Amino acid sequence: MDNIQGLLLFAPVLLFSVIAHEYAHGYAALKQGDTTALSLGRLTWNPLKHIDPFMTILLPAMLYFATQGRMMLGGAKPVPVDPRNYRNFKRGDIIVSLAGVFTNLLIAIGCVLLIPVVGLIGGAVEPLRSSLQILQAMLMLGVNLNMVLIAFNLLPIPPLDGSHVMKYLLPASWALRYV
Repeated sequence: MDNIQGLLLFAPVLLFSVIAHEYAHGYAALKQGDTTALSLGRLTWNPLKHIDPFMTILLPAMLYFATQGRMMLGGAKPVPVDPRNYRNFKRGDIIVSLAGVFTNLLIAIGCVLLIPVVGLIGGAVEPLRSSLQILQAMLMLGVNLNMVLIAFNLLPIPPLDGSHVMKYLLPASWALRYV
């Protein structure tokens, strides 16, 4: 598969995955008492509200072409949240931080479950075979991409999601200097 075809398969998978990740942060924040994302119109599935020119378009394209499709990473514009509005600050911060990662895990699991189903349908229904092969390739990209997003976001480096969890595992004096 050439680079342009690969990028055309990768782009919608990336867009869906990073939007779902950010939506999950906003939804979890709303459930914890913070209406910031909702009031700013960011609790939406509209891709235009989540596209960051560098993280969603330029970085993934540069990485994809520079590594011949072996490196897949990108992101969306972070959904704004205000942890001061959480009913329980610590619990809310952890839940909201892990919501995006958990969503990426659910997407990866969903893709894993759908790969054989799509393959079986493609094998049984000849007219759909080529279209379902494309969908199956996208599902495989979905597994890989979402696992990379999980690993990346769990790094305990501020401002990544893992750092929000790590600060609660550290002694209080270290946590203040950590973030």
